[in-house]
Amino acid sequence: MKVLYDKEKRRLVYIGESASPDFWDSHWEKGDLRKSVEKQKDNKFILGILRKYFPDKKGRILEGGCGRGQIVYCMHVHGYKSVGIDFAKKTIKRTKEIFPELDVRVGDVRALQFPENYFAGYWSEGVIEHFWKGYDDILREAKRVLVSGGYAFFTFPYMPPLRKLKAKLGLYEEFSGGEPDNFYQFVLDHDSVIRDFEASGFKLMQKRACSGLKGFKDEVSIFKPFLQKLYDHQGESLWILGFRYLLDRLLAVFAGHMIFLVLRNKNQ
Repeated sequence: MKVLYDKEKRRLVYIGESASPDFWDSHWEKGDLRKSVEKQKDNKFILGILRKYFPDKKGRILEGGCGRGQIVYCMHVHGYKSVGIDFAKKTIKRTKEIFPELDVRVGDVRALQFPENYFAGYWSEGVIEHFWKGYDDILREAKRVLVSGGYAFFTFPYMPPLRKLKAKLGLYEEFSGGEPDNFYQFVLDHDSVIRDFEASGFKLMQKRACSGLKGFKDEVSIFKPFLQKLYDHQGESLWILGFRYLLDRLLAVFAGHMIFLVLRNKNQ
């Protein structure tokens, strides 16, 4: 994957493979779908957020870009009314075959097939960065289907201090402009994204840097061989898992790969 710096918009451009429905179908057909979904049954991060903002479990929650349906599954198992959409048709079909109890559907986050004020919550992880023409349509649709006062939860790759420093030092090849044939994603300037959300009628409630271990290992190549092994570790050693968790949280401040935003839909 080639990484370029777009100086004008203060973001990175990843080029290598187009993030099309076929790409995601191919990506998500690898491994055991049932196991990967059920593994997220008691995801503490997701449940912590839901318990804070939806303590009574009332109202529907949409996941825009649900992929295999892990988050929809977690919500469903714990009593939340969850709905998922994704444009990867084969993946949605496989998920429905294995988990017929889940409400997952083929759909486009830029043109949702739901009425206005239909959802109390909107969840989206790693979606808005994959569209070359931007995320304006996604924000418009999220606001349209959310009730007044409803909550939106978005994560996306962003420019933490480490990436900004590398850009300032000229350590990325400069982006020359023009849409590439094999565009994969942007790494976005989160301040610009927040301003766009606020201009669309959302109020920022919370932000948190995430995935510090991934961000650091991907940006500092000298440490990547060791950190990659730690990142990929699948064992059950509490010591290793605890060390990885603490390192991830510490590195997130300076080198987080993703940022998590909680936003509230302002009154109409």
